Amino acid sequence: MHRLYTITKVTLLLLLLAVFSGGCSARQEGSEIAGANPAVRGDALPGRLLFVRQGVIWQWRGRAAAPLLGTGAAFQPAWDPAGERIAYVVRDNSFSDVWLADSAGQPLGRLTDNGSQAPPNSLARVAESRWAFYPAWSPDGMRMAVAMQTRPPAGDPLADAVLELLLLPVGPGAPLPAYGDGEASVGRSVFLTDGTGLIFTRAGVGPTGRQELYRLDLVSGRAEALTGAPVGSYDPALTPDGRWLVFAAPDNGRTSIFAVPVAGGVPVRLSDQGAARAPVISPDGRLLAFLAIAPGEAGFDLWIAELNAEPGGVLAAGRTRRLTTGLGIDADSGLAWAP
Repeated sequence: MHRLYTITKVTLLLLLLAVFSGGCSARQEGSEIAGANPAVRGDALPGRLLFVRQGVIWQWRGRAAAPLLGTGAAFQPAWDPAGERIAYVVRDNSFSDVWLADSAGQPLGRLTDNGSQAPPNSLARVAESRWAFYPAWSPDGMRMAVAMQTRPPAGDPLADAVLELLLLPVGPGAPLPAYGDGEASVGRSVFLTDGTGLIFTRAGVGPTGRQELYRLDLVSGRAEALTGAPVGSYDPALTPDGRWLVFAAPDNGRTSIFAVPVAGGVPVRLSDQGAARAPVISPDGRLLAFLAIAPGEAGFDLWIAELNAEPGGVLAAGRTRRLTTGLGIDADSGLAWAP
C-alpha cells in the first residue's frame, strides 16, 4: 500500500496530466491561497506544524490550522533549522521543482529548473523534463538533500531515470551527487544532527525491489542498510537530540510508527492506529505527530502522541489523540515542525 518510491514517470505523468491539464504555472504557485478554506481548530500545539491538503500547504499554530502557501501544486514542505524558510516542491506539467518561501508563505525563488519549453502534454516535453522531490535541510541551513532525476528519460520507448540523492546548495553553486546506484530510487531523507550523514529511503527498481532505510556517510560516501529498521521502512525523521530515528514500517498487515536508536538497536512501536506514516517530533521533543487513517475511513488525518522515556531511556509513546477528521491530508507530503 505504501510503496511510494517506485512510481514510474508514466504513472506520475498520467496523474499530473489529470490534475494540471489546464497548464498550471509554477511561477504562480504560492501567490495566493487556493479557495476559501476555513481554519481547523483543536488542541494547542507548540511551534508551527506544516501539512498539505489538496496541493496547499497548511500551518497549525496554537489551536488552529489554516492555509499558508500554494494554489494547488505545492507539496512536501520542509522548515529550515531556524524556522525562517520553507523548502517545498511545486509540481507542473511533466516536471517538478524545489522552491523556497519565507515563514509567512511568500515565495522567495526556485532552486531547480527541471522544466521544458516543449508544448504542454507533449511527448517531447516528457522527454526533456525531470522530477525533484523530498527536500531535507542540512543542520547549518546551507544546503538540502533532494531526491531528483539527474537526467531525463531515454530510449524507445522512454525509460525512467531513477531518483538519485543530490546535495543542493541554498545559494550559489551547483548540486553535488550524494548517492545513486542505478538499481534503486531514493525517497525521503533526513540529515544526522552533526551533518556528517543522511538516512534515506532506498527502493529497488522492479516488482521484486526491496524498500529499506539506508545510512549514508557523507565523508566516505559509503551507504549501507540501517541496522534495526526492518525491510519496508520509510519516512525517516529524527528526534531533536539526534538519538532516535522514527519511521513508518510494515506491522503484521498494517503500517505503524516505530523508533530505533540511531546508533543501532531494537525498534519500538509508537503507534497502533493501523495505517500510520509521516512521523515528526516537536522541536521540544515532547510530542510525536503523524498521519493515519482511522478504521473504516479513507483519508489521512493528523494525530499526536505524548512522548516519554521508559526505564533505560527507551522512547515510548503515551496518550494518543486525533486532531482532525475527514481532512484528507496528503500523506506523501509528510509533516514539518518548527519552533
